[in-house]
Amino acid sequence: MKEIHHRARVYSLFDVAQLFLSSRGSCRLHFVVEDSKPPLYRGRKDDCLFVTKEEAVAHFMQSEAFGKLYETDEVEADPPKGNFQVVAKCGISGEWLGPPNFHSYQSNLRRLHRERFSNMPFERYASKVRTERGEEAVNAWMESMKKRVRWRPVGGSDDDWTFERSEIEHDFLSRAFSDAYEETRKTELPGDTDARAMSEGVLAAASIAGSHTRRHPAMLIPTICRMLESDHLAIFKTKGKLYCGPARPHPLQDVDSLSERPAAIVKWLDDKERPKLGELWTALLPEGTEEPPKEWLVDLFWLLTQGHVLLFADDSMVLPKRSKQGGSPQPPAEGAKKPKKRKRKKRKRTSFKARRPSHAKLISQISRMNHGRLLALRGKSRLWGRRLSRRDKIRCLQED
Repeated sequence: MKEIHHRARVYSLFDVAQLFLSSRGSCRLHFVVEDSKPPLYRGRKDDCLFVTKEEAVAHFMQSEAFGKLYETDEVEADPPKGNFQVVAKCGISGEWLGPPNFHSYQSNLRRLHRERFSNMPFERYASKVRTERGEEAVNAWMESMKKRVRWRPVGGSDDDWTFERSEIEHDFLSRAFSDAYEETRKTELPGDTDARAMSEGVLAAASIAGSHTRRHPAMLIPTICRMLESDHLAIFKTKGKLYCGPARPHPLQDVDSLSERPAAIVKWLDDKERPKLGELWTALLPEGTEEPPKEWLVDLFWLLTQGHVLLFADDSMVLPKRSKQGGSPQPPAEGAKKPKKRKRKKRKRTSFKARRPSHAKLISQISRMNHGRLLALRGKSRLWGRRLSRRDKIRCLQED
């Protein structure tokens, strides 16, 4: 928008839409959840959005806000004892998980998936785990088990230290979850939000919406029009395409009323077909002039902001002109057939016709008639009267 104001150029709205879509930071992600579905969890202190509480807690444990509530300490511990031949290892992060027959193997596998790869299905993550055989692999796992991480709330006592991450997660859920996250059914996120700060389903929905919008940029044109109009920019249509610029096309009525330099620019553009800006300066300025003087730029800028000249993004220029009015019709030649006048069709006046009652209404009317009116029935009404009399549906016959 600043470029349109300062450079007074005309841009296609489709190009503006593509420009917005080329940068994720210029877009906003809008999420709405139906009332029948569970709400989303939006971070109060950072731009994150999750579907479940478990995903929100796993993100909090890896964020900078975790260090403000909990302390982390690494202590040495005795390695596990036993005869191990095979050791499992994460195929993505390279972290040791332990022997498959070790008592904490499944808990370590679940914990690592929950903490670092929760956006991946567990079966898919488990398929990437590989096993290594040999003394070197076992010793490497033993070394990793000599150091253990423990946690406690900030300002807690020595008795509050725990090696179980699940206890810290439970404490966070019961004590500080509502301060870090809020439930919402309608929210917005910046377009450049980190993929790790969103659930897998939310990220997939944003990716699908983004790819669909890039294939159909016309979806953004109504929103772009409102944005440009609020910034006092003109939107107009030329040759079937929408453009935005500093002003709408405004053809000049009298070129002679202009001063010398604007008149020279308009007269040079009058008989040209979309010339370039460089051709204008080459034709009007003396030879050897590298840059146009300031007074020429000021006069051209005035013509552009008034809509008397259009300067497009590709440096092509157009002089708006008034549409030519047709002359007086010429008389037909001798012997030529006169065009037949098209007769206007007269509308037929339709008389008001009473609507015929429906079957249900007709049956209701016949069932309440007396003997005299029953004998006067004709046509379909008489047939219905006979049917109702056989079924004992007429009140006057029931009384007799």
